Amino acid sequence: MSLREYVEKNIVDEKTFGTYLKGRREALGMSIRGLAAELKVSAAYISDIEKGNRYAPSQEKLERLIEVLQIPEEDRVAFNDLASATHGFSYEDINPYLGREPHARVALRKAEKMGLSDSFWISVIEQMDQAEAEQLKALEEDSEMPD
Repeated sequence: MSLREYVEKNIVDEKTFGTYLKGRREALGMSIRGLAAELKVSAAYISDIEKGNRYAPSQEKLERLIEVLQIPEEDRVAFNDLASATHGFSYEDINPYLGREPHARVALRKAEKMGLSDSFWISVIEQMDQAEAEQLKALEEDSEMPD
């Protein structure tokens, strides 16, 4: 099961990130000290994260963790979601966007108020994927036109 599938099917809390981090590290045969050295942090820091006693690291260190732990592309959003759970579900990777886009905040608040489920968001994402594919096709067609 991919990390994305795991996150979709399970309750995520402030300890899930550490549990996943430990399992991934061990699956790669990496010691706590080895991972700490790669991130330029102490082994105690990594140990505390794995035990759920410390927040996930900054976005910069998360990017490095993604590299070092070889997190597959399709699992990176889920990985960031697990990290966000340790911060009370504050999504560091999308907060700047939400700060710039008031309509996105309005939409999310309305969705919360209306109790919209994940199936609603799946249809929204599918529509966005279709729009993105159409944009890419138009760009390709424009680039193929002779000057």
